[in-house]
Amino acid sequence: METAQLTVQKSNNNAKRQWTIEQKLAILQEWRSGTPAQELARRHSIGNSMLWKWRRRLEKGLSDQGEMVPKSQLLSAQRRNEELERALGRKAMEVDVLKKLFEAKGLRLPEGM
Repeated sequence: METAQLTVQKSNNNAKRQWTIEQKLAILQEWRSGTPAQELARRHSIGNSMLWKWRRRLEKGLSDQGEMVPKSQLLSAQRRNEELERALGRKAMEVDVLKKLFEAKGLRLPEGM
């Protein structure tokens, strides 16, 4: 009688999976569109509590490293930042022009400028 030997490989289920922000948002969008959380958790092999954690973070709009921020909110903040940087640049040029004008007229600037 012959016997066969079976080799069983253990998978590393303890390894943490790293989800990108895009992946998290896509899964949350599925949930928002009506797919039950338990089905999503099963399909993506994640805990149901992880979905709730992602959702809370998204709703809070946390922007710390590793946290999720909606892309629309990020783009809006980036546009606002660019506007403020341009305004700051204009103001810095105005101050330089005024300093040069004061110097050309032989006037002294008020302290703190």
